Amino acid sequence: MSLSKLYEREIEIGNIQRDAAQERAIQTLQSISDQLVNPPPPPKRSFSFFAKAEPRKQVTVKGAYLWGGVGRGKTWIMDQFFKSVPIVEKARYHYHHFMLMVHEELRKLGQGHKNPLLEVANKLANGIELLCIDEFHVLDIGDAMILAGLLEGLVQNDVTIITTSNRPPDDLYKDGLQRARFLPAIEMLKQNLQVIELDNGVDYRMLKIVPLPDDQQTDNILESDPELEARFNEIASGNIKNNVTIEIYQRILPVRKMADNIIWLDYKTIFDGPRATSDYIELANRYATIIVSDIPSMNAETENQARRFLNFVDELYDKKIRLIISTKADLKNLYQGHLLRFEFARAISRLNEMQTPSYLAA
Repeated sequence: MSLSKLYEREIEIGNIQRDAAQERAIQTLQSISDQLVNPPPPPKRSFSFFAKAEPRKQVTVKGAYLWGGVGRGKTWIMDQFFKSVPIVEKARYHYHHFMLMVHEELRKLGQGHKNPLLEVANKLANGIELLCIDEFHVLDIGDAMILAGLLEGLVQNDVTIITTSNRPPDDLYKDGLQRARFLPAIEMLKQNLQVIELDNGVDYRMLKIVPLPDDQQTDNILESDPELEARFNEIASGNIKNNVTIEIYQRILPVRKMADNIIWLDYKTIFDGPRATSDYIELANRYATIIVSDIPSMNAETENQARRFLNFVDELYDKKIRLIISTKADLKNLYQGHLLRFEFARAISRLNEMQTPSYLAA
C-alpha cells in the first residue's frame, strides 16, 4: 500500500485525525518514494569538443528533513514511509544507534586512512539506497564533525536520507562549541533535503493520555521505596536477586533488585558516572521493565546527568520498555537548567505517553 493510501486508511478507521501539516509531509514523502521505485532517466547531453560545458541541471531533491514540536507524528510518518517503500536496500536507525554504528565502523578501520568518514559512507552506500534516521540532533563537537563528513559522503553517493528532528536545520547544535565548523553540514542538509515543518499544532501524545479505571491504575511515577517494592514484586518473574551487580561493557553496575524480566537501579548508578548510550541500549535489550529510584531535579550543575537521562528515555521509548521511576519532583519541573530545556520538552512528552494504556500494551 502506498504511503498516501495508508495515511487515508488510518484516518478512515479512526486511528489518527487529519492534519494539514502531516498531509504536506506525506505528499513529499510519497513523491520521494515514487522516485526511488522509478528513478528519472539521466539527462541526455550532446557532446562537442569545442562546446562550452553545460550548466548543471537542478538535481531533484530526494531526501527530506521533518521537524516540529513534540508529539507531532514525525516518527510515525517516517516509519510508515519506510515500511511502504518497496525496495530492499534500506535501513532505519534511531540517532543513538546510528552514531554507535558509525563509531564501530570507524573503530574497525583503525588508523592510517586519509578520509575514514568517506570510506564509512561508501560502505553504507554499497548496501543501502534509503537511510532513515529518527530523532536527529547534535549535542557535542565530536558527533558534529563525524556527521559533517559522513553526510557529505552519503550525499555524494546519492543515498536518499530521511530524518526527523525537533529542531529546524539552522538550530542544530545551537550554541555548541566550535559550531562554525558544523555550519557547512547544515547548508548541505538544506540543499539536499527538503525541509518540512510539522508546525506546532496538537501534541498527539497528549491526546492518548486517558486515565485507567481505578482497579487498573499503574502509575509509573512513584515516590517511595515500598511502592517500588510492591510494583517490582507484581511484575517480577523468575529468580529474584537482591543487592547484586551486573556487568555491561566491562563496567560494573550495582543493582537493588533484579529478576529475569525486570531490574531496579538507583539514579546515581546509571546517570551519575561514566555511562554511555550503549549501556542504555543493552539494558533495554535485556529487560522489559526498568525501575529507577531517587531521581532528583536536574539543573545547570548536573547537565551531564541530564543529558544521559535524555538518552536513556529516548532508548526505552524507542524499544517500548516499561519505565517506573521514583521522584519527589513534578515531571514538568524535573529539569531546572537552561541548556537542555528544549530537549527535555520531548522527554517529558514521552514520559507522559509511557504511562498510557496504549504504550503499556505495546
